[in-house]
Amino acid sequence: MREYRFKRGFKPTAERLEEMIIKYFGSFEKDGDVYVVRYKALEELRLWLEGKVLKAETRTNPNVDDETALETLRTYNRFLDELTGYTAKERKKHMMKDVEGS
Repeated sequence: MREYRFKRGFKPTAERLEEMIIKYFGSFEKDGDVYVVRYKALEELRLWLEGKVLKAETRTNPNVDDETALETLRTYNRFLDELTGYTAKERKKHMMKDVEGS
């Protein structure tokens, strides 16, 4: 499971999360408070908000070609960039800091 913080000014609301999911992945299903997305190489992407943190669990399909996997990763990164306000590089830096702090 991954945790993503939101940059100041980027609201962690269910409405915004739904809007971004539809923009980048086209559709979702809901399982309680969890948003379930299926998109290309993502067999299942489970997203939910806990306070000011986005939590994500992914299960990927190992049987997709490299191009589809790369396109899926790019789409996922653009989704996170716009939703959280942090770039992939900034998210990695936060994750490394969290790991070192543990």
